[in-house]
Amino acid sequence: LAKWQYIYVAQKGGSAVKKTIRNQWYMVKFCMEASPLHFLYHIVICVGLEIFIFLEHTVWIGYNLDAAEQNRDFSRVLVMTVGMVVLLAFHQLCSSIYFYWSTTKIKPLLYQKLQARIYGKAKAVDIACYDDPQYYNEFILSTTQANQCIDRFYDDSYSVIRYVTCLLIDFVYLSVNSWASLIVVLICFLSKFWSSRAYYRLVTNKKLDANISERKRKYQHRVFYLHDYAKELRINKKIGDMLMQDFQDCNEELAQLNRHYGRRLAIYGFIKDYLSGNFIIYAIYLPILIFVYQAYGGVTLSGIVILNNMVRYMSKRGNKLAELAPQLEMNSTFVGKIRSFLGYQVKIKDGEESMQEEFEELTLENVSFAYTQGGREILHDIDMQIRKGQKIAIVGYNGAGKSTLVKLLLRLYDPTGGEIRRNGRNIQEFHLKDYQGDFGTVFQDYKMYAATIRENVVMDVCEHSKEETYQVEKALHRARFAVDDYKLKYQIDTPLTTEFEAQGVNLSGGEGQKVAIARSFYRNKAVMIMDEPSSALDPMAEYQLNQAIHQIAEDKTVIFISHRLSTTRDADCIYMMENGRIIEHGTHEKLLNSGGKYSKMWNVQAGRYI
Repeated sequence: LAKWQYIYVAQKGGSAVKKTIRNQWYMVKFCMEASPLHFLYHIVICVGLEIFIFLEHTVWIGYNLDAAEQNRDFSRVLVMTVGMVVLLAFHQLCSSIYFYWSTTKIKPLLYQKLQARIYGKAKAVDIACYDDPQYYNEFILSTTQANQCIDRFYDDSYSVIRYVTCLLIDFVYLSVNSWASLIVVLICFLSKFWSSRAYYRLVTNKKLDANISERKRKYQHRVFYLHDYAKELRINKKIGDMLMQDFQDCNEELAQLNRHYGRRLAIYGFIKDYLSGNFIIYAIYLPILIFVYQAYGGVTLSGIVILNNMVRYMSKRGNKLAELAPQLEMNSTFVGKIRSFLGYQVKIKDGEESMQEEFEELTLENVSFAYTQGGREILHDIDMQIRKGQKIAIVGYNGAGKSTLVKLLLRLYDPTGGEIRRNGRNIQEFHLKDYQGDFGTVFQDYKMYAATIRENVVMDVCEHSKEETYQVEKALHRARFAVDDYKLKYQIDTPLTTEFEAQGVNLSGGEGQKVAIARSFYRNKAVMIMDEPSSALDPMAEYQLNQAIHQIAEDKTVIFISHRLSTTRDADCIYMMENGRIIEHGTHEKLLNSGGKYSKMWNVQAGRYI
């Protein structure tokens, strides 16, 4: 039960059939929005194919057999045959156009549009979603299954339209010519439906159970081929051995799943593939037809051929439709996950007020925070006041809650207790884009993108104007990133990383951090947040950077987050954090003289910087 509850939690209530219909209808609307002409052509081709098959396999073959049995004029047979050849040529032409169009133009467009929706949502969801393993699993599944969902939907809809068209045509024909044959088809259909439903439920459960192990195996795959891990794997050889063991464990987990589901899959597969079709038709139905012909003469030889072909074909289509139902349900599982992801309602609500006033102060009053409702509090009763032009330092050992506090200041999370006010007003009242756009931030875990140095600094669409070039070079210079020292072939338009560009460069940790700092200088915002801005720099580079920051940000508000106190000694106010609380605050001299935790931390580090 838990497995099936996990399949799709976005829609409440309703049976699996209703959910499947809703999800397939979502895909129909998506395809109609993306390319309505092609989807309509898709329907016409499917219907036309089954009409042509009926004309060829039933009308034309039946006419020819009957003409041979009754010695009819050959000219009529010839006319019928020529007409079928012309119709076949026309249909093949239409089908060729359809399949060429579908595979080379339309499907890539649908892939692009669905992935664009997913990536657009990924940009907007709360940062908390990335800390939630279950939701992150949904996100990964959405991105990896998006293209396959489109492929499966097109294949399934192609089959559904064909099979339904076939069943309608054949039902009308058999209801006029042989009701007994309809009963045979119904028995085949019900048997196929039951066995297929059981089979594909097992397949779906197996995929879901294997998802975590598959993700782990893909992670291990990345570790072994990505450049980021290459040096450490060669120096720390036991890590590679441990990862190889994890890889073997994942393979064993997947092998156990195969063993767990294998026997039942084999049994249900045999029932759906053989007993539900060929066995009933060839071992039961056909012998009965021959017996009726020999004993009673109630049917002609051509009639036996046509009825047998009709029942076989209708049964095959009915069985395929029965088999397709669980396939639709399986695809619905993944479409449902995509819909669940796209339908996520953000918790960080956008405010209604624009920020008109310049920054004057930021106040935190009794701010507390826990990552999960009812979970352990990471921050407790934080009180802090940051005024315009001040240099504020928030210090403490790793795990004290400093980076979490930064996330609250940037409103990546909302406090679970207390409030944060800008110029006396709760920050939740402001438009999120306006509020977050007022900060220039250097994160501790900054990232370099596979783009040019210019693009990594601007972090927006680049104009490549003279003014932009000047500002980018100015920001890099202030961050002590000397472009000329690297003899870069394309200067600031040199690509970073060699993943896609042979002329790219891979920066060291310290140089990458300077580029990240240049981003903040380029943005030139009223408030700068420096989260461990010098963690990858040597002491001399750190000293030069600190001097540059104080010169550049002389009239700006700067918030330093650090456990290296050389960065913070000149701050107007230092807040010492421990276990999510502010335990001391004041100037550097005041905290040293107090002999508290800050003083002890300073004395431990003093030899490195003085």
